[in-house]
Amino acid sequence: MYESDRDLPYDPQTYKDAYDEMEHGKIRMSGIRSAIEAADAHQDTSYRIYFRLELCRESVFYGDGLDMMVIFPQALAIIDQYPDTEATVHELGYSNSLDHILWVYKWMLEECADFYQVPLEDCLKFFEDFKKRSLAYGYNLRPYYYYKYFFYSDIGKQLSTEAFHKFEELPRDGNCDCEACEQNSIVNFYLKNGDPERAARLAEDIEHFRLTCGHGDKGAWLRLKKQYMKYHMERGEYEEAETYCRMMERHMTKDKEYQRWEDFLWCYANTNMGKALQIYKAHWKEWEQERNPSEIFDVNKNIACFFKKLAKEQTKKTIRLPLDASFPLYDEQGCYLLEDLFQYYYNRARDVARRFDQRNGTSSYCDRLAAALKSGGDLDV
Repeated sequence: MYESDRDLPYDPQTYKDAYDEMEHGKIRMSGIRSAIEAADAHQDTSYRIYFRLELCRESVFYGDGLDMMVIFPQALAIIDQYPDTEATVHELGYSNSLDHILWVYKWMLEECADFYQVPLEDCLKFFEDFKKRSLAYGYNLRPYYYYKYFFYSDIGKQLSTEAFHKFEELPRDGNCDCEACEQNSIVNFYLKNGDPERAARLAEDIEHFRLTCGHGDKGAWLRLKKQYMKYHMERGEYEEAETYCRMMERHMTKDKEYQRWEDFLWCYANTNMGKALQIYKAHWKEWEQERNPSEIFDVNKNIACFFKKLAKEQTKKTIRLPLDASFPLYDEQGCYLLEDLFQYYYNRARDVARRFDQRNGTSSYCDRLAAALKSGGDLDV
């Protein structure tokens, strides 16, 4: 709570109005935290929950998800203590606070896969808790299987596929993600499983904006472009992937999901190395500050591949970069060995990969890293 707020009468609307005016990301999350403190101090149960769920939303869509991993269990603890808590006037479409919590719970399940710090047994407990609460509330298990499909994608293909087909078989209900988001996931499944024709048919309503996402008119369309960009990159079809990169760049939003600069970096490294180098120079610092382990892996994997390819393409073994003293390998002259840069980013990706694989009991992340580096050439690692 801000010092100047301590002597003011408590009014949750004032706090909401204040943070709604703030820039998305860390600044707005700070404002929401002040709202949480005020609601806690006044034992305003509805807003204690609501403000925490607002922080979860901001963390997921404009942050790295870490804040949600901390704050969402608090919302669960409050609703367990006060199960009949009413929704606030801002929670339109939700019958009560628990209904809203069940919606946000899905984000928690999704983020479980991204944080190796959450033990596998705890992840599975969250899934079973969500299942129990959903059934008790009267919802079916379509969302449960939907997020299990994603969760198991790095643990076991058979488990993941089984969960997907169970999701497909169940009807939509009030706790399902928007239809466009689900359709995009179905498209992604068939792309990954060797049926691009079926995927293309399923994508038509999104492609032609007959099916849109509530999170911005172009949200579903951008998500579709992201999937096709990755599909072509995984197949080594970089010219095709570049078409989707450019589409996404032209329609960039503040939603972090669509700011896939690490993917653009690797795509352009194969089509326009100068453009790739510009992207690295513009984004290296925010990549250093990333806190989401899954994102840390993807970012550092792609940067390692970028420097590996750059080292193969140019005769000089060094490169000049305008990095500042916060960079771990900082050189006052701005001169860096390409091998050192590659090794730095490779080591970061490898360390995170090993932690995920240890948590999941697989070799999935290390296998992905090895496959990505193999596609980039023969530089020793």
